[in-house]
Amino acid sequence: MSDQTQSSSQQTIVIALVVVAVLLAALVGVLVYQQSQSAKLAASGAATTDPAAQAPAGMGGAQAPAGMGSAGTAPAGPFDAKTATKVPSGTTPEAFVKAYNEAVIAGKYDAAYKMLPLDKQKSYGDAASYATQLKQYGINGYKMGKPVTSGDTASIVAEQDNPSMPITYTWNFKKVGDSWYVESRVMGGTVQ
Repeated sequence: MSDQTQSSSQQTIVIALVVVAVLLAALVGVLVYQQSQSAKLAASGAATTDPAAQAPAGMGGAQAPAGMGSAGTAPAGPFDAKTATKVPSGTTPEAFVKAYNEAVIAGKYDAAYKMLPLDKQKSYGDAASYATQLKQYGINGYKMGKPVTSGDTASIVAEQDNPSMPITYTWNFKKVGDSWYVESRVMGGTVQ
């Protein structure tokens, strides 16, 4: 082989290696950029309107229930009876959760919205946004677990049925004096 052919072959190999190196550097750059964007989104807490962004597959593109995802599992903050949702006098926490689910199924979204703890009301924005979101789920039934009461606290798990997947919330209540208040409603729990 002549020196000129050998030099041409070496140049082709060097050019190919440079192209591969540039492609690898670009790939690493894209991966680093995507990770930094994901970290920024996670740090900012997802969305400003509803902490639950987009629904999982099978939910028809509807938003996931408020309370789902990272913001939904976070504690509601310190309990304050002055701002907490009050359970009507003479109503037990169990009857309250039942009334909430009955209101949702009956399409009485304004009434159901007012029964939510304040942090959940804020996560939906307003009663109209809450109604729009819940209508998309087609909630058509519910099951409730047995209330667990300990002193001045009670918790009840309720599972809402819909065509896509059941949604389960644990309602927590606190008794102050003679009145019950909704302390929190968090995603998850098991109906037994």
